[in-house]
Amino acid sequence: MAAIPDVTVVIPTRNRADLLRTTLHSIQVAVDEARRAGWSTHILVVDDCSDDASTQEVCAAAGAECVRIEVHDGRNNPASAIVLGVSRARSRFVMLFGDDDIMLPRHLVAHLEVVEQGYDLCTGSFHVTDAALRHVSTATLPQPIVGDLLDGRVTINDGALVRTDLFQRGPWDPTLDQVVILPVWLTLMSGDIRATTIAEPTWLYRRHSANISDDLPPEDRAQRARVIEPFRQAYLDRGERVPASHARIRRDEEEAYAEQARRAGAEKAAAAAAAKAERERLARERWDALPAWRRTASRVRRRLRSSSRA
Repeated sequence: MAAIPDVTVVIPTRNRADLLRTTLHSIQVAVDEARRAGWSTHILVVDDCSDDASTQEVCAAAGAECVRIEVHDGRNNPASAIVLGVSRARSRFVMLFGDDDIMLPRHLVAHLEVVEQGYDLCTGSFHVTDAALRHVSTATLPQPIVGDLLDGRVTINDGALVRTDLFQRGPWDPTLDQVVILPVWLTLMSGDIRATTIAEPTWLYRRHSANISDDLPPEDRAQRARVIEPFRQAYLDRGERVPASHARIRRDEEEAYAEQARRAGAEKAAAAAAAKAERERLARERWDALPAWRRTASRVRRRLRSSSRA
């Protein structure tokens, strides 16, 4: 019986053999790094009914398993391929990876080092490049929290490593198209899993003219809202506060800091006013304690000084 691999890297693809070839080459380098560190990897490409056999040929050359969907569902997204690929994983952990992205050599090792510490999910930061893989920017992801997902911000990317048994539970619905993974992340992050992120960029997100995320239908935003709403409502139904996003946490911290500064300023002003009032009270007491002739002499001296200045 073949040994169960530590990781299955699932790559959904359709009619992008040239991009896939470069991606698979980068993954092979990362797989070699992981093997030297003692971890095994299975590469699973799910061909979403490409128009020719070029995808299968690229996979064969790279030594990757290729599963083909024979009938295309007509959708311009990899949802069906993702669902099939995740269901076929037989490893301890599974990772989705874009057929146009580049895995850096330490990607698998860095994520595996983290999950071996007891984490169920680990997501990684990345570099953004242009089509020619020239660096454009770097995205350092915050710690994954359910509040970000509920706010519509998905900070768990396709290169994340997650326990297979948890990921396969879903819920998976390929008709959700581009947001097919969102309810899965929401379900996991609403539970008690241990999740973290890697600040070190471990992969390249390639921006090019054929990025699927650039061709989202107008109803995508509304669909995301429909997916998120039941999870938000579940917190309210339990009488719990909806978890805050990182943006909301920052706003709350900034508002709390501003309020603290306002209160500190008000307290400082009140203390200064009290000190002034105390000085004036003591001065009046000292004045009242003077003999009458001393008070009269003091008044005369003040009048003389005023007259001389005039």
